[in-house]
Amino acid sequence: MSGPLSGLRVLDCSSGTAGPQASWLLADYGADVVWVEPPGGDPMRRLRPGGAAVFNRGKRSIVLDTDDAADRATLLELASRGDVFIESWAPGVADARGLGVRALHERNPGLVYASVTGFGQTGAHTDLPAYEPLVHALVGTMAVQAGHRDGPIFQGLPFASTGAAQLAVIGILAALYRRLADGVGRHVDTSLLDGALAFHSMLWGESDAAVAASGGRPTQTSMVGPLRMRLITRSFVCSDGEYVGIHTGAVGAFGRLMQVIGLDDRIPPSEDGIDMGVPLSPEQAEVLEREIHGIFASQPRAVWVERLMDADVCAVEHLVPPSVFDEPQARHNGMVVEVTDPELGTVEQVAPAIRFDGRSPADPRAAPTPGEHTDEILAELRSAASATEWQQASATPGAPDERPLLHDLHVLDLGAFYAGPYSSRILADLGAEVIKVEPVAGDPLRGIERPFFSAQAGKRSLAANLKDPELQQAVEGLLAWADVVHHNMRPGAAERLGLGAEQVRAAHRDVIYLYAPGWGSSGPHMMRQSFAPMLSGYVGASYEVAGQFNPPMPSTGNEDPGNGLLGSIALLIALLHRRRTGEALSCENPQLNAAMGMMAHVVRDADGAAVGAGLLDPLQLGVGPFERLYETADGWLCVVARTDDEVAALASATGIGLTADDRSSDRVAERLAGEFRHATTASWLGALGTAGVPAAQPVGPNVHALMVDPEARALGRVAEVEHPTLGRVREISHLVRVSDADVAPHRLAPGLGEHTDDILRWLSYKPDEIVALRDRGAIR
Repeated sequence: MSGPLSGLRVLDCSSGTAGPQASWLLADYGADVVWVEPPGGDPMRRLRPGGAAVFNRGKRSIVLDTDDAADRATLLELASRGDVFIESWAPGVADARGLGVRALHERNPGLVYASVTGFGQTGAHTDLPAYEPLVHALVGTMAVQAGHRDGPIFQGLPFASTGAAQLAVIGILAALYRRLADGVGRHVDTSLLDGALAFHSMLWGESDAAVAASGGRPTQTSMVGPLRMRLITRSFVCSDGEYVGIHTGAVGAFGRLMQVIGLDDRIPPSEDGIDMGVPLSPEQAEVLEREIHGIFASQPRAVWVERLMDADVCAVEHLVPPSVFDEPQARHNGMVVEVTDPELGTVEQVAPAIRFDGRSPADPRAAPTPGEHTDEILAELRSAASATEWQQASATPGAPDERPLLHDLHVLDLGAFYAGPYSSRILADLGAEVIKVEPVAGDPLRGIERPFFSAQAGKRSLAANLKDPELQQAVEGLLAWADVVHHNMRPGAAERLGLGAEQVRAAHRDVIYLYAPGWGSSGPHMMRQSFAPMLSGYVGASYEVAGQFNPPMPSTGNEDPGNGLLGSIALLIALLHRRRTGEALSCENPQLNAAMGMMAHVVRDADGAAVGAGLLDPLQLGVGPFERLYETADGWLCVVARTDDEVAALASATGIGLTADDRSSDRVAERLAGEFRHATTASWLGALGTAGVPAAQPVGPNVHALMVDPEARALGRVAEVEHPTLGRVREISHLVRVSDADVAPHRLAPGLGEHTDDILRWLSYKPDEIVALRDRGAIR
């Protein structure tokens, strides 16, 4: 397949839900992925046919038994000719099979070796398999996911796998970027636990000041509690029974909403329109909570959407999956592709989300049948061995350059809020130098501590009015310095500042340009406001997490972090392409595309039926009897039995006759529920562990425990840094580990304009010029 990763040779020995997604992303952009399946094929083909059809498209399949010596020899030979190796075995298994990092590097020193486990290489839970529900139980997702009953709530959106896959790809691409310079193959390590935290990073963290203000409890933004701030992130039912999501995060949007719904006489607009994090008075909060629901219930959804779009307020329909496939903007973005799958027939799938230089990736091939390409791949092995073009472009392996992987990269971030700037924050974690340019009034997200700190960690802040003619010298100097220019302004805004893609690239041909709009750079909805988690509702995620037959609920994992992760992948692909070819690319990753990518496991068949959607039961307890929450005599238990052996072990431990054919039986779930109520959680964990049944006790609200966990601190998952006014700040930090590379020190988000003077002096502004700019309000 053509694409910016064309010629990259990937050997995927992973199984489950995360590793295959990682190689899927690489295949979608042109990599040659050889998928190694066990005899009988990957079990996920049967368990999740919709996801398997998508996440294995574009690959070639070979069947090998890693317990067989001859097949292992074949696998070693394939690895010796590859660029990237991906595995998802439990810690220690690869080494025991002679397929660990050291063994493969002896044959191929330049091989990038990626491990995607459930809980990491070390820690308390490495004995558990990489099953998504167990991760959410133990990381704390089930305690914070909104539900129609008291928690824990089974997570209906597999965002831990999505996050782990994207983190693995980020690590792989960054390792390849450094390999081009030093020829060294590195070990990339991440997990489903890290993947979940990549999404929780948006809200999970704490400062001493915030903990004190909340009476000792870490603060979190809620999308379902009482309305207390001049920020609405909520869904409302309309007169036709349909739901609309409202978000007033844009400057002035809260006041415009009050005008549209007729409450502006009692809740007047603020003078500056910057309402993020500003509390309502008790009287205003009471008025809003009492009246807003009835107001929305007075008109059909279409009426409200039209009115609020006209008022430039974010109003987004909640749709059942995969109805978004029929929406005009999704079609305009080229986000729906038709594939003839060997198992499901003709299906519509989510297309690759990133556009390079405005071009859609080539239409992907359907997922292969098990072993479809075995003979072809073996024939290639018998041919004369040759280095891949990526190996040829890399330096001869020598001593590793152990500086942070992106230490020499310069990023100019003109974005705001979260979905865009999280991309450059991830690059900062890998060592890039990032300058964040924000208005003199500041990024509107500064009003909410947690998401702002998460999106802007590791950056320097320049607060300036770029429209001021005296700052044109600064703009030109920053563009000349930058390797990457990024923003997520609405279409036309950057062009009015002279910072559109064509304008920047005309003067600076080597600059990589990343644009992360909400809906797209063109199309019928390109000017609509876009905020998370409203686009999650648009693509169907809000119905997925709510359970069958229930009204939508906000998803804990949403498109803001998802778009940031995807944007960093786009930038790394473009950086690799520039280093290999000398050609700089413009990239586009709309938030809508990222949201659809998070629901890529859902496809639509020729009869219009959704495959892979609507699996969570009405009580939000689980997906069938073998992936479910069960109440015990004193608490809860999360049980996951995916293999036939695990089902047999569950039958033995509970004394109930079970077979794999009972996977969707409500009757079996009821019988198991009755058994689990007879004993305590601790006793069941002991019995199930002895029998070999994967299970975990769901933890409660877990932010503080995670922030002070010694293992999380030691691995760099959590960093603690002193802040001048907030005391100690603890937040999620590095979530992918790469060998032979130093880790960039974690730095907190900068204060508003904290580095303005330093940057302007570096750009040759004199002290009196800086004072004059500040006096007239052009900088801060």
